[in-house]
Amino acid sequence: MKKSIITLGILATTALGALTSCEDMMTVETGDKAYVNATDTLYSYLGIMRCMQDVAERQVILGEIRGDLVSSTDYTTDTLFAISNFDNPADQSCSMLQVSDYYSVINNCNFYIANADTSAIKSNVKYMVPEYAQVKAIRAWAYLQLVKNYKEVPYITKPINNLDVIKNFDYANNLVNKDNLIDKLIEDGLQNLEDINYPHYGNPWGAWENGFTSISSRLCYIPIRVILGDCYLLRGASTADYEKAAEKYFQYLKGETTPLYRQYTTASTFRNGDISYGYSGGWGEWASVYDYTATTNEVISLIPGSANSGIGQMLTRVADIYGYTPSSSQSSEETTTTNDNGEQAATGEYESSGAITVTRNYKRQYGPSAAYQDVNNKQTYLYYKNYSASTTSEVASVIENCDARYGNSVQNLTYEGEAYPLCCKAAYGSTFYYTIPTYRKTLIWLRLAEAINRAGFPEFAFAILKDGLNQYTLPYLGTRYEPVVDANGFAVYTCLDPDEEIQTVYESVTADTTIYYYQDADGKYAEYTMPVDLRWVPSFIEHENDSVYLNGSYGALYYVTDKEQVEKFDNFLYFRDEIWNSTYGIHARGAGFGNWTSSNTGQYTTNISGYRDSVYYDYSKLILAQGVNLGTASKDDIIDAVENIIVDELALETAFEGNRFTDLVRIAEHKNASGKNGTDWLAKKIANRGTKAATSTSQAVDGYDANLFAKLQNTANWYFSLPAWNK
Repeated sequence: MKKSIITLGILATTALGALTSCEDMMTVETGDKAYVNATDTLYSYLGIMRCMQDVAERQVILGEIRGDLVSSTDYTTDTLFAISNFDNPADQSCSMLQVSDYYSVINNCNFYIANADTSAIKSNVKYMVPEYAQVKAIRAWAYLQLVKNYKEVPYITKPINNLDVIKNFDYANNLVNKDNLIDKLIEDGLQNLEDINYPHYGNPWGAWENGFTSISSRLCYIPIRVILGDCYLLRGASTADYEKAAEKYFQYLKGETTPLYRQYTTASTFRNGDISYGYSGGWGEWASVYDYTATTNEVISLIPGSANSGIGQMLTRVADIYGYTPSSSQSSEETTTTNDNGEQAATGEYESSGAITVTRNYKRQYGPSAAYQDVNNKQTYLYYKNYSASTTSEVASVIENCDARYGNSVQNLTYEGEAYPLCCKAAYGSTFYYTIPTYRKTLIWLRLAEAINRAGFPEFAFAILKDGLNQYTLPYLGTRYEPVVDANGFAVYTCLDPDEEIQTVYESVTADTTIYYYQDADGKYAEYTMPVDLRWVPSFIEHENDSVYLNGSYGALYYVTDKEQVEKFDNFLYFRDEIWNSTYGIHARGAGFGNWTSSNTGQYTTNISGYRDSVYYDYSKLILAQGVNLGTASKDDIIDAVENIIVDELALETAFEGNRFTDLVRIAEHKNASGKNGTDWLAKKIANRGTKAATSTSQAVDGYDANLFAKLQNTANWYFSLPAWNK
């Protein structure tokens, strides 16, 4: 009888490979090592990182070639084309489809977890717990990727060291999917480890030596809160799941020294009319999102690669399929030692080093899709002309059909008079980046926006894109939330006036226009003029009847009758702390930093979006463009519209990084669960990846793929199939 589970042969490879050799992996500079033998846990952790290298590049490749932001070319291999065309090749039909590599990561983690002594104490510290927590985080990450790519997979937490363990494993009762993965991880104790500090290998962190440069070991760890947030967001079974996801992301970001590293594009017009783009924050080209050396404040987790194959695994395939042909150099140098007299002597041992360079190649297998160009062309870039070193225009200039991130995520190669666009985040020019990022802060902010939106706060979600969320830029809540109505038929609002005095305001629920009232000393209702300069102050105020609590702004309040619910909102909507003051709108990273004043460097941060831009990036107008009228639409329709705006921002910000297809699947399933047709939505997205709408400077491209649309109507095609096992 055949069952769709893992074959004996595949899991056998993980059993035999549990003790990975260190000969062909990176070395780690640890300073004062806690462990020194090849059988200790440090060695095992190195083995786990080596296994992570085996799945790093496929996460990017599989996540992008099935999405809508890249398209195949005449040079795409048959196996990759079959994947991006959703022909679902069999497991092991190519190096991209070997589920056993994920289980190799998991099995190495299982060996570590089974043997680690977390009670061991040195200097009154349980010194193994930080590394133990990270091994559990890596295992959770591996299962998360499996569930996103294969939908449902065997959940194995015991080391596999012989075929009997595999043969006797109860697959039927040990499967994980998006609906139960978070429960399994919590049952396993992962949530109890989210406050554990990262391991320290030396002072301050230690470094992974890849033969070319040192990579801080801190960047090789995965934040547990982020994994838990991803699992809650993936399940999305209820509002509670979205609230928990938002809480995990919020808590992680709040714990960072800088919740959002300020990086954005700027533009200047020269006298000849040419536009020059510049960059803030010293990031350089947008391509360098893969360059850990320049983005340690943005990239928070990565998988490092080696400089040449003699040192370890070279992670060059992503750059290669995007059109950057790599080459590697290698050299060896004898190491020296210093004796007590300060004299140096050769050790007879040699260290290898090298470097990877790339050359651009028009025979790229995948390039930016027409749909990716289209979403960029729908944006409008705002900037303020610099007339001199000290004079800047107060009136914004605009560049239509432009998001500046496109010009720095795509590099054109001209060959025989024809332009070939190359996806350049993994390499740029002749520069190669040695890492595969797994998480960066902006991605977490966008997932926080997604979670907050689905939790019922679309204005807050949009604020993350437009202004950022801090005490100076908090949004107004929409009036669609049901207010408390008193016996006289008035909606009752408790608010803070500009002097932070509590006011009780009344609104007729039957009037055709919005008129606010207050009660005078005689108890009569008089018209009340709302202060226009008051923005929402997120204070939770107990109402007179001791049963109603406030979360909102004047004239647009959200009342709840459960104090625990108020405290829950405090876990992911409280942005009054100073830690948030440096945040700004994500959309500004590619559409211009709009407020030219010096306040951009202070706490009153605004951006393109900012208060100045009510024309191009406006909440109600962007929603209306989707056929949704804020005045009459249901809350579900508004949430759906804001979600679509977030999807576009994900394309603009995180294209080519490996998240696109699984992002679309997750969001499509959320739409299906909310009564929208998410299946059609996803199928159209992918089927239209060859389509570019007309702009002011170009014609529309007709590239709709009806065959692809039909395939994606079957949700089984959204996932890879596990190999069959004969019992």
